[in-house]
Amino acid sequence: MGMTWLAGVLTLIGLAGGVEPFTVGETLEYDARLGMVPAGSAVTRVLRTDVVRGRPVFVFTMTGRGGPPGLGSAWAMTSWTGREPFTSRRFDRRVTLAGRTEDHQFEIVPDSLRYRELGGGRDWITPPAPLDELAFLYYLRTLALRPGESRALRGYFRNGYNPVTVTATGREPVTLGNGTVVPCVALTVTAAGTTSRVWLTDDLRRLPARLDLPLSFGRVRLTLRQP
Repeated sequence: MGMTWLAGVLTLIGLAGGVEPFTVGETLEYDARLGMVPAGSAVTRVLRTDVVRGRPVFVFTMTGRGGPPGLGSAWAMTSWTGREPFTSRRFDRRVTLAGRTEDHQFEIVPDSLRYRELGGGRDWITPPAPLDELAFLYYLRTLALRPGESRALRGYFRNGYNPVTVTATGREPVTLGNGTVVPCVALTVTAAGTTSRVWLTDDLRRLPARLDLPLSFGRVRLTLRQP
């Protein structure tokens, strides 16, 4: 997912003032579509707080199921993300597509600028204050971008995908699954030749009302069912 995502390149920093627009227990449910075709559902959760290597973290999860006929998919991501600073400490990703499963587990150690995939046998260098793709989604909610502003970020934990450029393209209404229309700030996120779009509600919660994401078999649109 899967992110000025100010000219110039910025290094990710912790949340200003330690204030987040999300709280433990937040659960957001989405309907998925491939073009006009229903393609399953997804759920994001701020599941709980925890401790990793002595540091307090949020535990974020995102799960989904669906896909086109013959390419049924299921996926799950879990991110253990430090609160101060807002940096990834651990990240798991499991994807099943057409009966084939890939499971990746990463230990991320920001203090020593390294990460390791379990079973991989070697360490890799991270940028300062690294974030995985699920943590990036929550980090986007903390950015106060106005239409026309953009930022180039070098905070994705796998350096080869940096920079991630985030541009606020304007304000747009989004119709949720329950028919409610909410005003949103539209973001375009580009990295390593791929583009995603994120619509955040234009309020204090900055909920991801819609996500348009690239997949191996096309693009999926996730629409929030209700605020």
